[in-house]
Amino acid sequence: MTLANLNKLNSLEKPKQITLIAEPWTPESGMLTPTMKMKRNIGKERLMEDIKRMYNEPIMKENKGGAKVSPADKKN
Repeated sequence: MTLANLNKLNSLEKPKQITLIAEPWTPESGMLTPTMKMKRNIGKERLMEDIKRMYNEPIMKENKGGAKVSPADKKN
């Protein structure tokens, strides 16, 4: 977020939730066309659980050290 703030990105341009996907997106895996374009319908179908989880989880906040912290991980 520090880099985003330095470059004066507005809130719509800053990532709120991120999920890392272990499966590579290749034409062989079915996620990309031979011209390397994402097959959106297949991606949406395969990643639906991750998409729902990201929209349902609280937005992560940046702590003073720069690391992202989920509200559920914070200790009172």
